[in-house]
Amino acid sequence: MCGRYTLMKEQAELEGYFDAVMEDFESFGPNYNVAPTHRMPVVGENKDGQRTIRPFRWGLLPFWAKEKKVSYSMINARGESVDSKKSYKGSFKSKRCLVPASGFYEWTGKKGNKTPFYIYPTHEELFAFAGIYNVWESPEGEKVPTYSIITTQANKKMIELHDRMPVMLLKEEWAEWLDPSNQNTNALKDLLNPFSDDAIGFHQVDKSVGKIQNNSKELIKAI
Repeated sequence: MCGRYTLMKEQAELEGYFDAVMEDFESFGPNYNVAPTHRMPVVGENKDGQRTIRPFRWGLLPFWAKEKKVSYSMINARGESVDSKKSYKGSFKSKRCLVPASGFYEWTGKKGNKTPFYIYPTHEELFAFAGIYNVWESPEGEKVPTYSIITTQANKKMIELHDRMPVMLLKEEWAEWLDPSNQNTNALKDLLNPFSDDAIGFHQVDKSVGKIQNNSKELIKAI
């Protein structure tokens, strides 16, 4: 499960890191508490083979959705069934993306008294979450680009906090993942593996991260 994450990079840094061009963004700043329905930068590949970064809304709206209401269950897609579930299989075949993240949060403990932890990359500047997207169109013709983050089983380190984790793709896997003409779903599923144990670190953070209204650098500080 991945229900909150962070992104602290500026436009030029994202463009350089992903070798992509940002489009359709008026402005955005650091976000220390990204939550479902937030519009966030997503990396894709256009018909000319160029990587672009565009604003998408977190929480996939499948083609059959009748209204612009994100179900919390649609913010993540399980890697084990992403090629077979009605809501995801079309996107997995040809509408894949990367979701840039500086880190993400996970909660552990008993319901009602859970402790939040912040998970961050130890070898790279950013995580590149494997994502899928769909541009949903309302009955009135409004087009809403939306995305979901693919999850997989936790690695040996992450299992201390949760049994699931986002799929983080390596740089050498990006081209294969983003290519919309690549519809070899068996080969693509082979990319949906737990990240290396030594490539992530984590520490406990303050419970104030639980409130979406809170959004400051203090949220990621270790306590």
